[in-house]
Amino acid sequence: MKLYAHAYLLTTLLSSTLFTAICTAAQSPTSTSTSTSTSTSTSTSTSTSTSDSGQLSVEYTDDKAFQAAILSVTNTYRKQHNATALKWNQSLADYAEKWSEGCKFEHSGGPSGENLASGHPNASASVIAWGHERVDYDFDKGEFSLETGHFTALVWATTTTVGCSRTPCNDRDGGGAPGVYVVCEYFPPGNVLGQFIDNVRKAVPVAQQVGGASAQGVPEFDEDVKGGKEGAAGRVRVGWVGVCVGVGVGVVLQGVFG
Repeated sequence: MKLYAHAYLLTTLLSSTLFTAICTAAQSPTSTSTSTSTSTSTSTSTSTSTSDSGQLSVEYTDDKAFQAAILSVTNTYRKQHNATALKWNQSLADYAEKWSEGCKFEHSGGPSGENLASGHPNASASVIAWGHERVDYDFDKGEFSLETGHFTALVWATTTTVGCSRTPCNDRDGGGAPGVYVVCEYFPPGNVLGQFIDNVRKAVPVAQQVGGASAQGVPEFDEDVKGGKEGAAGRVRVGWVGVCVGVGVGVVLQGVFG
């Protein structure tokens, strides 16, 4: 029994290491995209995160309001796409805080999934910018693309927790993060090659959705599609765990124990 226990532990560790190595090696280059407030593909806009009065949204200035907005909008999209609600993970939020404070609009390269946004008027608008990418996602093919990587990370079915933070950067030190910089970390990470069909699900009718109340400002899928490719002004960048090769522990164990 001890021999099998040690073999199981060793195999699990090797499998985990192999997954991490392949996942890191398979990263697609990150690509900065600019959501536009018009339907033309050539028009770009980066807004500041302040209102007309120059005051930051309460979703940025109050910790509870920020967390509530992130969870409400995120879980509205997940409910619409038949995925269970995410819970807040403070360890992920602490990691996101440290990275956002550097004001560099680039990925941290950490162990979790990661979405970035900057220059949106509030936290809700940042998440909506990621979710709006679903209008370009091909649910039948179920493949990763740089144009839809935020959305697929957002609704990935096997992800269970999220933690986010924000920092008013205003393009400080030329870091490329206008206005308020929002960083969200997801665990377990999504966007794993070969698992898109199972984890990024088609929208379900309102009557079949399970979960709490929907967040204001988040349209149903059909309404989103009818609205076209218009989105909130600001910057977004595809999640760090953009593409990973799925190597599960079970596959390795099957080879060892037959």
